[in-house]
Amino acid sequence: MRDAPAPGTRPGRGLRLADVWNLRIWTVISFSQLLLSSLKFTYTHLVKTFIPILGLSLLLAACSTPTPPPTTASISIDGPATLKIGEDKTLTASAKSNSGTVLSGHTFTWTSSAPSIVAVDASGQLTVKRLSASPVTLTATDGGKSGTLSVTTYGLELTMGTINYLPGTTDARIGTAALVKFRSPGSSIHGTNAVQLTGPAALTRFKLKIGPLDTNEYSTYNYDADVKPVNGSYTATATIDGVTYTSSATLNSTSVLDGFQNGSLQFTTAKDFRISGKFASDAKYYQLGFYTEADPIEVRIKEVLPLPAALTLSIGLPKGTYSPGITSYTLLPSDFSALTPDIFNLSITTLPDININ
Repeated sequence: MRDAPAPGTRPGRGLRLADVWNLRIWTVISFSQLLLSSLKFTYTHLVKTFIPILGLSLLLAACSTPTPPPTTASISIDGPATLKIGEDKTLTASAKSNSGTVLSGHTFTWTSSAPSIVAVDASGQLTVKRLSASPVTLTATDGGKSGTLSVTTYGLELTMGTINYLPGTTDARIGTAALVKFRSPGSSIHGTNAVQLTGPAALTRFKLKIGPLDTNEYSTYNYDADVKPVNGSYTATATIDGVTYTSSATLNSTSVLDGFQNGSLQFTTAKDFRISGKFASDAKYYQLGFYTEADPIEVRIKEVLPLPAALTLSIGLPKGTYSPGITSYTLLPSDFSALTPDIFNLSITTLPDININ
């Protein structure tokens, strides 16, 4: 005998339709919960795993970024403040940061405020050419910053030229002249130091000497009207305070200073006189001399002035007859306050005799 079917069921049909739908709904809900759990796990895993890795990557990237080199805050130059003419010397420059640290790997641009006196090349090597009249500024530049060094020069300086001797007379001739200037690195010049001149012309009769002097600047010049000027390079050499100095200069035999023209002196007293005439256009200075059989009386070299002019001697001339002469110069031989020109020319002109009663 078969059992009777359970209430609410149909014979041979299994689960009821409502049960099937309940099962499907439960399945969908279970799958959704599983999916949400999986997503939640994945998100949590990503947060816990990826973010630390990203942070570490950023940290490593920050650590691997190169630090920019420190910028140049200042430049200093290492070198002497005084330079000897003809001496080989190379300056060194240093770039420094704000903290004063010396920076490496810098290349400097070098310049000189007076390259005709002290020249400097791209490596900082100096060429000391002549005596300075004022300090020369040497500059090293890099990265928009500059450092400077102020220098002066010392040593021997030779200038060659010609002498126009007694133009307009039967004794007129053109000879050779030489000017030598010396600046000591110290405060004085010891001893009497001979200067030797050599060159294309024979200058054995030039007796140039330097010192002694309580200051450090000395000038001397000489001329020989009987030595015909010869073009070329001449050299002066002197040993002073145990140091040997040399200097070279070029002589241009065609450069000649004209003589004083139409000159005359009219004395009204033994001290007061009037001078008339015309200086050569290249003459910058002049010197009067009064010559007798005794020692000549020479007046200090002065700058040329408009003529005619009234002048007064500091000391009156003794009674007698004098043969005046006037020497014209293209430069002031004793002047160290200006650069020496490349040519030293002079002329000596005789004037009519005068009588002082």
